[in-house]
Parts: sequence; C-alpha cells; structure tokens
Amino acid sequence: MDADGAALVAAERDRADAQPVVLGSGGRSVILAGAGIVNLVTALSLARDGYDVEVCERSPDPRDDAHWTAYGATRGGGDGRMFTLTEADSYNNRAWPGRDLLTRPISAHGWLIAKPGDLTDAERRWADDFHRMPPWLADSYTEDIFAVNHAAADGWARLLESDPDLFDDATGYRDGILRVYDDADYYRRHLARNDRVGATRTVLTPEQVSVAYPALADACAADTVAGGLEVVGFTVNIHKFLARLVTMLEADGVRFRWDTPVTGIHRTDAGTGTVDGLVTEAGVMRADHYVLSPGVYGDDLLRGTLSHERIQGMLGVWLTVPNVEPRLAHSVKIARKGHRAEETNVTLGTGPSGEPILICGSGYGWTGLNPGNIDSAELDVVFDALEDTIRRFFPAAYTAARKTGTLDASRRVCVRPWTSSCLGVFETVPAQGGGVLVVTGGHNTGGFTQSPVVADAVLAAVGGRAHPMHTRYHPRRLERFYSEAGAEAGAGAGTDSLRITS
Repeated sequence: MDADGAALVAAERDRADAQPVVLGSGGRSVILAGAGIVNLVTALSLARDGYDVEVCERSPDPRDDAHWTAYGATRGGGDGRMFTLTEADSYNNRAWPGRDLLTRPISAHGWLIAKPGDLTDAERRWADDFHRMPPWLADSYTEDIFAVNHAAADGWARLLESDPDLFDDATGYRDGILRVYDDADYYRRHLARNDRVGATRTVLTPEQVSVAYPALADACAADTVAGGLEVVGFTVNIHKFLARLVTMLEADGVRFRWDTPVTGIHRTDAGTGTVDGLVTEAGVMRADHYVLSPGVYGDDLLRGTLSHERIQGMLGVWLTVPNVEPRLAHSVKIARKGHRAEETNVTLGTGPSGEPILICGSGYGWTGLNPGNIDSAELDVVFDALEDTIRRFFPAAYTAARKTGTLDASRRVCVRPWTSSCLGVFETVPAQGGGVLVVTGGHNTGGFTQSPVVADAVLAAVGGRAHPMHTRYHPRRLERFYSEAGAEAGAGAGTDSLRITS
C-alpha cells in the first residue's frame, strides 16, 4: 500500500475509534437472547467471571435433536465448524467491477437467492453499501478481521487448556487444516496471504498432496489440485460441541429457557426511553445487562437499535458423503476460483452408527432480511455446485453416496448473519441502573472463529471497560465512512475516490 492509501486507512480507523461507546457501570445479572455458538461462548465467559446468567432461545434444546429446520445456523446446518486465521475476510472485492453480485442470481454467477422482485428498499441499500466499498477500505476491514482472528486463536487456546473435554474425539476435534486450490495463481496469492498472517505450516505440491493425503490422490491425478497448504486451525463437529457446551454451562449455573423467543426490547417512557427489559410471551424479563445475538432471525427484535436492518442473511448448503478408503485424515478447505462453490469446508465426522463421514459445506446465497425468502430453483444451483466439488475432489465418496441415496437425504441449509461491511456488529445501548444492552452478530462466516473475542468484548462492556471491538465493529462504521466521503465528494472531490480527510 502506498503512502496515500496508508493515510486513508489510518484516518478512517481513527474516526471509527473515536465513535462514542456506552459502557456498563454496575450490576451482575445478564440475560442473553440467542443460543448460537457466539452467545454460548459469551455466556461461559460471563458465568466464570461471576455473573448471574440466563439464556433465552427461540429453538428447542439442541440436545433434543429436533428436526434441523427448528434451529438456527449453529445447530441447524451441517455438523462442522472450522477455525483458521483467515476466516471471515472481506468479500466485497467479489463485487468488482460489475457491482451487481448481490442482485444477480446464482444461476448467472451472482449471489442472489431471494425470490425475484421481493427485495425491499432496506435490502437494496444494504446491497449498494456492499457493492460500492473501495478496495483500500475492504483491505483495511480484512486486516481488522484478521486481528480479531489472531486474538481468537489465543482465546481458543485458553479454552482448550481449561476445558479439554470440549476438544476430544467425542466432539470431533481435529487439529490442522489442509487448504487445496484448483488455480495456480489463486494458490500463489493465498500462499502469500497465509504466510503474511503466520498461518502456513507446510507448502505442498500436488504430488506431495497426493502422497500425504491419499483421499485426494484421484483429484491430484486428474490435475484438479494446483497446490496445497497445511495451515493453523482446527475443526469440530459443532452439534456435538454445542451439546457438551450447554451441559457444561448448566453445571456452571447458567439457566436456559428453550422455545422462548425474545420479541422486543422493553423501554421506559412508553417505549422511547432507557432499556429496562426484554419482551417474551411470558412477560418482560429484567436483569442488569442484556446481550442480543439473534443471528438472522431477530431483525424485529433489533428495532430501535443502530443494528436494525444491518444484519442480513447469506445462505450456505451442506451435503454429507462417506469417508471411504483411503480415508481423509484431516479436515480440508477447498478453493475453486470463479466456481459457484468457490470455497468448500470438508469436516471429518461420524454418522448415526459411528461410520466415518465427510461433512461438506459451501455456497453464498443472499436472502436479504428474510432468511426464508429462498428461490428453490436457485437453491438447486448451489447444491449442484457443491456436488460438483465433491465429485471432482472425492470421486469415490461421491459415487458411494449416490449409490446409497444418502447424498440427497443429507441436504441441509443454514442462513448465516452478514453485514454489508463484512465486519460483525457490536453495539451498546444504555439500560436502567447503569446497565448496558449489547448487540452482537453479523460475523459472516466467522461467528465460530471469533466467538472468544466477542465474549471478551461483552465482558468488557458490561464491566465498564473499553475493547477494540466496540469501535471497530460499531454498526455505523461503514455508514459514517460513506456519509463523510459523500460530503467531501459534494464539496468537490470525485465521487469515485470515496476519500476522507484526516
């Protein structure tokens, strides 16, 4: 980056960090709305710091194994999650130069999966914000995300040390990730990125991939693999991990209310004043502090906050195939430049009878504010793309799954919470008695990865302490940049420059 670019980054970041933040000033009780992985890791940090913690969740207890459609993204999708140091980077560069990625259907190599003609003004504004981000700002946001990921690595390491039972064979813990690429230029670019962030462990040629990972030998022989990287990271079977975590939280005194949606924020002065509770069907629940992490299912809950309409849905799909001989022994991340299944996570797992399986997740389908607004024809295109990746990289596993009919039976979707900036959101709102209401979410593909840092930021907010996430993930960060850049453009700068003054 040249000097002008560095100055722009510094100026934008300084303005972001100057954003005023509300912090708590007392009280030791907290109600959390949402029991996805981010809020559960937050609940663990709060409980172990001595807070009285209660969690409300609209879905059933994840240990009850209800139908997958009854759950949100954490429990409802496939049984795999992956941590790497480069998760959740800015996806805005996919929008250049056409600036129509979100409004172009998946069948036309876009990301739109919402039904045609259904987009609202709020959704179109969100798409416009996503499309028009300048390259230097997208790069800057990516660096902020990677800084969070590095801090999260430390958080996961502490949890691994304090609670090894969360990371064992029963929860599917596997250390190390193999990244493979089907395009040589893309491979070289990502090798440089992983080197830069300290993620690279081993660089592999296709021949070395074939020897070290016999499960990929057929793909290497067919010239499907341009190269491989062994990188820092791990995977877990998230459904099993979640069940173990909930049981552990209960042992730490956390109370759960399953099948209990939180429908609104209760305020004083006829709904216009300070937060003094959360609204449920059973009445208003009150505590000193509140944490809302509703995924993509809680936009109505966020009315009256700056986060309202900023968290929208990005669908992904899941398929499962048998882990046939020669078995894959490490989880894999597959990158296919320009493919509809551009990035596919393959997580090792076990089936209902203990049989080894591969849990494959991929795809980007923008649903807007309504996670149920899905065009079935476009959804089939996403599944077809994932099938194509499995067929090319694991042909024997694909053939076995097709013969038994298990491939179609394993279809699942999850809708992940995204923001147009690709940063998450972290908002604090004053509550009665010196308390604070916190909104977290929108971490695109990085909710699992970043959850230890979100927990640290919540703990800091309710305890009256500053944390970098409070300003770097502020929900108005991108909006403030656009408004300031627009003001400068109106004063004479070119609108394409989107520059800000220092």
